[in-house]
Amino acid sequence: MARDLVPIGDVLGRLLKRLGLERRTREARIALEWGRVVGETIARHSKPVGVRGKTLLVHVDSSVWLAELDRYFKGAMLEKIRDELGERRIVDIRFRIGEI
Repeated sequence: MARDLVPIGDVLGRLLKRLGLERRTREARIALEWGRVVGETIARHSKPVGVRGKTLLVHVDSSVWLAELDRYFKGAMLEKIRDELGERRIVDIRFRIGEI
């Protein structure tokens, strides 16, 4: 009988994937944790807006912030997303000027 038991996390994971909700769940989790993960200063000028493949899409409020984040902070942001959120599938971040 115990061999038939399956962890609920496995069942939910398969269900989310089958319904196409796995990506949306990941996006929502990143958005909810964004300020904590990247810090409040960066969070005031940026906002994750989606995941496309293995790339996190992030809007920034100016070209200055786009350049700063892309040049100096992208690596550290990816590392924190992987380490603190367990999002190992995210391998790149693409910044674009957009609504925050």
